[in-house]
Amino acid sequence: MQGDTGYAVIVVCHDHAETLPACLDAVAGLDPAPAEVVAVDNASTDGSVEIATGRGAAVDLVREPVNTGFAAAVNRGLRATAAPWVLLLNPDCAPRPDFVARLLGAALARPEAEEIGAVTGRLLRAADHRLTPTPVLDAAGMVVDASGRHFDRGAGEPDDGRYGRPAWVFGGTGAATLYRRSALEDVAYPDGQVLAESFFAYREDAELAWRLQWRGWRCLYAPDAVAVHGRGFRPEGGRRGHELVNRLSVRNRFLLRLHCADLGWHLRCLPWWALRDLLVVGACLTVERSSLPALAEVWRGRADALARRRWVMARRRVPPRRIVGWFRTRHREEIEEVA
Repeated sequence: MQGDTGYAVIVVCHDHAETLPACLDAVAGLDPAPAEVVAVDNASTDGSVEIATGRGAAVDLVREPVNTGFAAAVNRGLRATAAPWVLLLNPDCAPRPDFVARLLGAALARPEAEEIGAVTGRLLRAADHRLTPTPVLDAAGMVVDASGRHFDRGAGEPDDGRYGRPAWVFGGTGAATLYRRSALEDVAYPDGQVLAESFFAYREDAELAWRLQWRGWRCLYAPDAVAVHGRGFRPEGGRRGHELVNRLSVRNRFLLRLHCADLGWHLRCLPWWALRDLLVVGACLTVERSSLPALAEVWRGRADALARRRWVMARRRVPPRRIVGWFRTRHREEIEEVA
């Protein structure tokens, strides 16, 4: 594949020495090979830098002196690359050799090819640090519900063919999704942020997906493209013992709406989001008090978030009912499969 199908791979690391070798081995086996591979290291202390450096010229290592967060590190990687397509890949993720070829093939074969801003594949859960695949799904595209929550479709379910057909999905998980660079540039904020750096980590891929949807960019799920994902935090396993993840998740669920939800969404999805808000705030006040600072962080960041929403709303290309339709669709039963 040549020309406008060239692609870059961006891997963000923060103390991922255990899985990084398997990830980079998989990247080295991709066919066709990426035009650029950039590893952005967020101040790792466990040997991740040495692992990436050991790959020589095959990996361009960008070192951050402090942990800037996933979103800022991805933006740094985007600035360091130029290929027309970009594969965001977690360091605990191993794509099969034909992963990108199948993603590109699925996207470019569609009549709507020029509207596709992202393509995501079928992710399987890993059994170990070598990223050995299991027969359990990790993600089959991102979907959303009326409370404003987003989900990895099929997470934790058997890989028995139930998500075996291509489909239009709301977005792709940041663990392994291929993006069209022109789509990312189209939705980048005026300060150049493609991923919202105020999120630090978690839900930033949903915020990007929502912005892409507002601009009319579509996301295609291509099940024949397969990757394996280790995934440290599994939502179906419960939230206990993940205080930082929980706090960032609470904060970012509100920032997500402040950035991307218009008045029509709030009216049409009431009372689902209101009930969910009450449950989240109630949990912060009682059983999950370690997440209480997240609410103060949302308040302090409200001016920036609302300014970003004004910018997003001023550039909308699709009617609000199209966006609301994603949130009012039952994510398993009514997702739009394509031939």
